[in-house]
Amino acid sequence: MGVVPWANMHRAIFLFLIACGGSKQAVATGGAVPTTGAVTLKELQNGDRACYVVVTTAKGEEQSIEGDFDLCPSNSKDASKLIGKQVTYKTKKANVLAASCQGDVDCGKSDEVDLVIEISAAP
Repeated sequence: MGVVPWANMHRAIFLFLIACGGSKQAVATGGAVPTTGAVTLKELQNGDRACYVVVTTAKGEEQSIEGDFDLCPSNSKDASKLIGKQVTYKTKKANVLAASCQGDVDCGKSDEVDLVIEISAAP
């Protein structure tokens, strides 16, 4: 087996994680952080960097937050059944493909974000 150049290995790992329904992430130290209040889940959008979790706050403000790919429809933690409902969510520091990469998995850059890892119905 020959030596695999870093760019090819990076791409292979990223593509493997996507194929498995996961996101390219490296979780930093610390546990999951729960939200401080309920929001309304408006939609889930599959994107280049993450599954975008679109919510509406109690003040009526719409926010789009990066989430684990598993939260998008047809994945292992599919949260689409909660669309239109009051939810709470937990986040964790994680690295995702850098916005400056514009979807190019070979660029080798990442951004640290508060990644939504869990969505549940509000009590």
